[in-house]
Amino acid sequence: MNRNKLLAYALGPVGSAAAGLLTLPLMSWHFAGGDIGRIVLLQTAASLALIVLGLGLDQAYVREFHHCGGRQAALFKNLAWPPLLLGVAAATAVWLSAPEMPSEKIFGLADGTLSLLCLLFAAGLLPVRYLSLILRMQERALAFSFSQLLPKLLVLAAVAGVSCFGTRADIWVLAAVYAASQWAAAGLLLWQTRHECAAAFRAPFDARQLSDGLKYGLPLALGGLIYWAFTSIDRWLLRDLAGLEELAVYSMAVSFGAAAMVFQSVFSTVWSPMVFKWVAQGGDTAKVAAVARQMTDAAAAIVCLAGLLSPAVTLLLPPQYGPVQFVLLSSLLFPLLYTLTEVSGIGIHVSKRNWPVPLISLAALLCNLFLLKLWIPLWGARGAAMATAVSFWLFFALKTELSARLWQPLPRGTLYGTTAACLAVCLAYTACGDGLYPYFAVLWLVCLAALAWRYRRLAGRLKTRNNR
Repeated sequence: MNRNKLLAYALGPVGSAAAGLLTLPLMSWHFAGGDIGRIVLLQTAASLALIVLGLGLDQAYVREFHHCGGRQAALFKNLAWPPLLLGVAAATAVWLSAPEMPSEKIFGLADGTLSLLCLLFAAGLLPVRYLSLILRMQERALAFSFSQLLPKLLVLAAVAGVSCFGTRADIWVLAAVYAASQWAAAGLLLWQTRHECAAAFRAPFDARQLSDGLKYGLPLALGGLIYWAFTSIDRWLLRDLAGLEELAVYSMAVSFGAAAMVFQSVFSTVWSPMVFKWVAQGGDTAKVAAVARQMTDAAAAIVCLAGLLSPAVTLLLPPQYGPVQFVLLSSLLFPLLYTLTEVSGIGIHVSKRNWPVPLISLAALLCNLFLLKLWIPLWGARGAAMATAVSFWLFFALKTELSARLWQPLPRGTLYGTTAACLAVCLAYTACGDGLYPYFAVLWLVCLAALAWRYRRLAGRLKTRNNR
């Protein structure tokens, strides 16, 4: 993949991160913390619906795209249409049978209008997910990035409008904005992929291909379901054990981890298709180990930079969000470790041995559940971030170990040692960083200097190449 295409792929995550960095601080000044917590719960519940209704067929589509002998239109029809139809049926059934249930379960408010907005938002995720896969697999990087960026920009514009004009600011407005932005993205994607959708409509349906897709995708969906519980239980327990205000603090810290979200989104978008393409074409897969080592060092550098800059977030938020400075660093580990897992754990998917994935997610979930119940009553949002960081490291280590045993060796000592050191520093800063920032800053500067020294030869080679 050339540099221009990689930059085009990065546009969506970078722009989305920038929009998020502007949106949530604006929301913190004009919307109640409880409403911010509620909209986070809506996004969390909608991601569950995407996993359940998707049946893992999105992963099957990515896996088989380069192996279907040029029949991509039929592949899309066989693997994307069943989840889309299932989503329409499920949303309709819920609305007709229990119109107030979604808002009551998610927001704690029994309201039919809010429920309709919840269903619209959740239903909009399915077409966005599957239509964006067409652009992703065709390597139409700029179009893919803009479809990701559009809903974020629309939400930012709406929140800025509320801030400028002093209009109504409550959960009804937020839910309507998020639902409308999601369907705007779906409309854009439908236009961008209109030719592929028309070809898929004309293609014959192949029940065997759907069956094969389900055999591959359902174990991944089960793993995804457990993974959702693993990554989302913190939000629900925060609501129940500490309240919506602590959930708002936690969500604000996660939003400031947008730099790591960029790191995650770009590599999650390009990595799996690229490795599958290497395997299909008989390319050199040994470079996966080198990429894993470099990505680990990059993650360590991001942790150090985020720690050095963490006091700046208090300048952007109301006083009640002061703990965000310390919650930020542990919450930053979620996307960083997930990205490293995408790199180091790719061997599981290449080998098509997906059955252990749910067990790994289950082990991490049980660890997270135990630590959350232990630490949230003591530390609130800080405890939630620390518990999830520890559990994510366990998830990363287990999946890396399994991938190395199923496919090809990895530099596991380096990966485990570097990430464990990052975890220890992040936990210490989150738990007892108040008043100790100067000492932590010295440690982060030393680590950055060590990383710069390690890569000094690479920097020299790049400089020489640019001077030619």
